[in-house]
Amino acid sequence: MGEGEHTIIGKIPRERLNQIASRKLSALGIPVRLGADRETLEGELAFAGRVQHPVTGQTIPRGRFVVTGHDHLRFLDAPLSALGEVNFYEHERATGLEVSVAQALGRRTAALQDLAARMRSLRLETALDPERLAVRALVKTATHAFEVLGGPESVRVSRVAPVGGRPFEVAPDFPTLDLSDFASPTDLEIYLVASVSRMRPAAAAPALTPTPTAAPTLAATPAPRNALTLAALAQVFGDDAMLAPNAMVELVKEFAYGNTRYRFVASREMGTRFKGRVIGPNGDVWSDRFDLASFPGTAKVVALALGAADPGADPGPPPAPAPAAPSEVPSHLMPHPGEIWVMSVVVEEAGPDEVRYVGTDIDGRPYGAARVLKRSDFEAVFAQDRGGWRLLIQIDQVQDGSVIYRQLDRQRQPMGAPRKMSSAILVANFVPEAAAY
Repeated sequence: MGEGEHTIIGKIPRERLNQIASRKLSALGIPVRLGADRETLEGELAFAGRVQHPVTGQTIPRGRFVVTGHDHLRFLDAPLSALGEVNFYEHERATGLEVSVAQALGRRTAALQDLAARMRSLRLETALDPERLAVRALVKTATHAFEVLGGPESVRVSRVAPVGGRPFEVAPDFPTLDLSDFASPTDLEIYLVASVSRMRPAAAAPALTPTPTAAPTLAATPAPRNALTLAALAQVFGDDAMLAPNAMVELVKEFAYGNTRYRFVASREMGTRFKGRVIGPNGDVWSDRFDLASFPGTAKVVALALGAADPGADPGPPPAPAPAAPSEVPSHLMPHPGEIWVMSVVVEEAGPDEVRYVGTDIDGRPYGAARVLKRSDFEAVFAQDRGGWRLLIQIDQVQDGSVIYRQLDRQRQPMGAPRKMSSAILVANFVPEAAAY
């Protein structure tokens, strides 16, 4: 399967995003590790004294964080957790990131002071909540006490304490407050008391079995009535009939998925080595070379290419929801016309006729499944450079989530016709030449 399921799916896998983030954070001198879920990167950022608590004035020595995407981190502990996501990729040094965190705290504090002034104009007594980094006010009426929390993003009622009753947390879907809607404290009090019933969290409803929504299924399309099939050949010539060693063979099988037809084509190159393609209405969905010994089956390959369930597999229990993979490449990772991108490989075995090799990740470690090419084909595609083998391509165009590129020969000259590749597949398997050394 070449570069594995991640490449077939056509999106940047979580592992690849973690590699990009880990490499950048390591360059900043910030160690990270995989969390308990074995997917989320986490770490601790030690500050050199520039970050201070905006309410207490005390120095914040460090902050635990998790990485989101490939370029942001989110702090886990108050008060830094109030900052939301912080971009680390734009900084060249850890000191720059520390200054950015301190500045973000400063901006939030200034915004809270402005908000506190607006709340005081309604004659509300305000205070800064040091844990939540929010403005807190208490609105007292004859029947209730309402806790109001405000930040730069919104002002909302967070808690209600009925007189003589049990306090409760306000339902998260209760609308936020627009302070400009209230001309006086009395207007605000009247609105809050009238809205108490809507603030209560809804009672837990009995668990109902949801009606499943029918998901698209992958189905093999019967061959046309007059088509020459392998079954027909085997019936006439027998299962043990042989193909000539170098005879050209092209096999076709069609599938339907979500009211769309797709065609799988396998073209024999030599012996048991084939080049496969999955072709949809807009062109190739997947293409790769494979050997029959390691080929998992046509239906499985098409299912992986389309993100569908394998029609021949035992469905078993439903899988746990997986984190959503990004569908677009972030702008600062996108290639640009004229750039040369590189895929490095490690040769595991080089014989007189064939070469067995495996791709590497951005740190040079083996990544994905091994592949086999005829030696002359391998040497025509890959160039030996600085003790390793590399495939070089030049980006001609970037358009609609794809790139048009040309492969370069050993003299770095374009060879063959331009080809098209998903930008996500490019970023998942190649790196800019400038970052490859």
